[in-house]
Amino acid sequence: MKAQFVPLVYDESCEEKLIGFLKECLPQSGRALDINGRHSFYKDIENSFEAFRVMYDGDDIIGTVGVRRLNANDCELKSLYLLEKYHGRGHGKALLSDAVSYAKTAGFEKIYLDTFSTSTKAVGLYRSCGFRECERYNDNEMSDVFMCLDLTM
Repeated sequence: MKAQFVPLVYDESCEEKLIGFLKECLPQSGRALDINGRHSFYKDIENSFEAFRVMYDGDDIIGTVGVRRLNANDCELKSLYLLEKYHGRGHGKALLSDAVSYAKTAGFEKIYLDTFSTSTKAVGLYRSCGFRECERYNDNEMSDVFMCLDLTM
């Protein structure tokens, strides 16, 4: 079955699927899920994100992306995750494009992101979609790459 976008439905069964997805996906990129600590916002998606999208393959979550408001004019790309076995098929770019499209439609002027320099595929994807390195915009001590896309152009 072809992967497709489905808006995340906020019910208990979807939350379990999401947590299961994150437990599988985050370690693939050297991260660990801390659902009761730094990742606790996944237990309150509706209040943590302006938009949150989930990509499914059948009934299985294979990818996510979120947009979080920083201020009246700017937002942040969050939670762009895709299971490794789906890399190289355009799904990551589709998730990213969906988030950027949402941010433009919502009237944001810039979209920022932070990531790790070791996430070379992700950094390459961001660059190919027009993101450019910028100054640190947050206090995330774990990230060492900060990027921005001007949505007004």
